[in-house]
Amino acid sequence: MKKGSSTRQKLERLAGGVRSRTSESAPRKHPLLSSPGLESLHRLEQEVLGVESSAGGELSVKERLERLVEAKKRLLRPGLPQRQAFDADAQVVTLEEVLDGKQVENSHGEYYQVENVFPLDHRQGKINLSRLKQVSPSAFSILARGNDEPDLDLTRTVFLDTETTGLAGGAGTCPFLIGCGYIDEDQFIVRQLFMRDYPEEKAMLHDLAELVSRFDSLVTFNGKSFDVPLLESRYVLARLRFPLAEIPHFDLLHPARSLWKARLESCRLIELETMLLGLERQGDVPGELIPGIFFDYLRSRDASRIQPVFSHNCHDILSLAALTVCASEALDENTCPEHPLDDYSLGRIFERASIPERSMQHYNRAVESGLQGTAKRRSLRQLASQHKRLADWDEATKLWRELADEDGPEAFQALEELAMLCEHRDRDFTAALEYCRQALSRIEDDFRLPYDFREGRRESFLHRRRRLERKLKKLGG
Repeated sequence: MKKGSSTRQKLERLAGGVRSRTSESAPRKHPLLSSPGLESLHRLEQEVLGVESSAGGELSVKERLERLVEAKKRLLRPGLPQRQAFDADAQVVTLEEVLDGKQVENSHGEYYQVENVFPLDHRQGKINLSRLKQVSPSAFSILARGNDEPDLDLTRTVFLDTETTGLAGGAGTCPFLIGCGYIDEDQFIVRQLFMRDYPEEKAMLHDLAELVSRFDSLVTFNGKSFDVPLLESRYVLARLRFPLAEIPHFDLLHPARSLWKARLESCRLIELETMLLGLERQGDVPGELIPGIFFDYLRSRDASRIQPVFSHNCHDILSLAALTVCASEALDENTCPEHPLDDYSLGRIFERASIPERSMQHYNRAVESGLQGTAKRRSLRQLASQHKRLADWDEATKLWRELADEDGPEAFQALEELAMLCEHRDRDFTAALEYCRQALSRIEDDFRLPYDFREGRRESFLHRRRRLERKLKKLGG
């Protein structure tokens, strides 16, 4: 015992002395709270937990954890001022002050909802929303590569767009604002579902499922790659049935690229809105800033910057509906495209959908319009190929000869087609040999062509020339 006591005494002396029994009976301060900053943190924790700093205010670990959990629930409860408890002097703008919405409650909790009603004579740029009722349902199967989607009735369709906590997707990304647009009798309604904090997500998703179930189809912009997979993952995590699994889904992004990429530098929704609808947004918030605005709202509960996000989402829904009208009406036989490049794009779309008559009509208009460059060469090439499939050799030959006078890789395809036609159909080996020699000469002179293309074509024409020379020698020519 003495040895143990002696050891203890040595340790106490090394630590700075022995505490008296009277001082040990008083509440002791944790040694880590000796600095002024940590003492402030300790006082802050006592305020949150409702613990007096006087003697007898100590709590067990279990009691401290239980009170912290309750404090967190109070702070995360939407709409309550406790979120600002640590900065009482801050001026907070509430959602109700900037948005004309309401709190909605269902079996899974609460969330916030905003609804905007537009008459069908509302114009989104150049497009009157009443034209949604006049669109041909069959246009969408043609735009969606001919067989991916069924016909869509836009009066029974919901237009959907989300605003999320991140633009790259992934498990941590969450949609905090979901906009849905649809026709209701003589009105176009944009309903926006907003989670004011993460605990409200399940309630928001539950009502989204109920809303979507009322419609026969879905239209999005890049929804197949982003919005719908993201929503599916959130429904799985919330243990709710995913409502979009079976509903026909038309994603406008890819048809928009097919229709307008040839003449527009960008096919982003905001660019299409400007170029096709003639609409310039005023005071719009850039999409890349939206996640940060939401996180600022979560931290401060100040809604002063959140209203432009709702406005941005509403405009996206309206423009999505208007551009869907533009895309479908572009296929109308009586509609004259705004630009020759649109004729070229429509020729490709109808060719892909196996409608050769309409395809050839647009390719012809593109060529006759004086179109130049790659689009003209490709229009000539595709037009000649379709005449070849129809065994219209005279028209195909005429187009190949015109194409052979152009620059670019398509000219060598035309020379090859002409050589094959002369060799196999007309049995004119001399003319076929002349086309080969012309092609080889141009290959040697045109260094703008990619190396691999030049070498491949050279080998092909050399092989054909040797075969033709053997045939002519055999005939004694």
